[in-house]
Amino acid sequence: MKILENHAIPNSLKIKSISKYYIEIDSSNSFDELHQFLIKKDLPVLIIGEGTNVVLNDFFNGVVIRPLFNNILIQNQLDKIPLSDFHVSVGASVNWHKLVNHMIENKIFGFENLSLIPGSVGAAPIQNIGAYGQEVSNLIKKVHCYDYKKGKFVTLSNKDCNFSYRSSSLQNSNLIIFKIDFNINNNKTFNLDYKSLQNYIVNNNINKKDLNLKKISDIVCTIRNLNLPNPDVTPNAGSFFKNAIIKKEEINTAHYSYDELIIWKVNDKYVKVGSARLIELIKDSLDLNPRVMIFKNHSLVLITNGEATQKDVLDYANHIKNRVLEIFNISLEIEPTVITN
Repeated sequence: MKILENHAIPNSLKIKSISKYYIEIDSSNSFDELHQFLIKKDLPVLIIGEGTNVVLNDFFNGVVIRPLFNNILIQNQLDKIPLSDFHVSVGASVNWHKLVNHMIENKIFGFENLSLIPGSVGAAPIQNIGAYGQEVSNLIKKVHCYDYKKGKFVTLSNKDCNFSYRSSSLQNSNLIIFKIDFNINNNKTFNLDYKSLQNYIVNNNINKKDLNLKKISDIVCTIRNLNLPNPDVTPNAGSFFKNAIIKKEEINTAHYSYDELIIWKVNDKYVKVGSARLIELIKDSLDLNPRVMIFKNHSLVLITNGEATQKDVLDYANHIKNRVLEIFNISLEIEPTVITN
């Protein structure tokens, strides 16, 4: 365990943020020591991976914990375990896209649609990352954690995580994720239901019979690179707003009709409204900001000039939210975690 003081916190928005204490931990044997340190200091705690889904303030008066667990272990027939118990154990610090590539190389289905999502494996279940018709909750078997307040290890089943759209019980918890077990999918079929995948396949005259895991991953990467900025080049936190789940009759259609919106049926009572489309329709009426702006290729993504503060980002996000509420009667929810301490 390594303890640093007044250390910069990594984050993809490139907000300049310092933590009073910054701890790197790479062994489960160090958790008891960490527990005692946290009791002694009695400060707020922030667990961070690659910082791709947070909006930080300039100084975090607390303890940032950075897990560093990087192993990938695939259980297989040589282990002489039942087929239903096959899984892949992955350290929380493994880069998500690196894991996707590893799964593809080992012909494990289910991860290909989640290619190129920024961040680490440990962050994936917290907000139930998803893309192109797939969610990580469909792949997770168990989440192995350490409760830093109670000082004990905890293993959560998929059901225990209470997964829902971009949410789980892991949010705002006292749990440090250090390992995740993923199911090995025996259903060797591709998920090609998402419209943008279908359009790409049709527009590029791709024969579905020629598709494999690598080719689907490449298609997803191509689409993402066209629509989403690389955080290493253009500071951003990915999709900044969740799609809105509301009753259809609550939508204000005084300015735009249903046909001008993107709406998916959730159940007999609720629909999901594409937030990117809402922002696309109102963005020309928004004030300009030199430090924060909407990415030209995807209206859900806010980018910065690398000099923005948390206040800059949140002020502009609230400006967007207020305009969407005014026009559509829809309240958008921010997707990244906002750190207020």
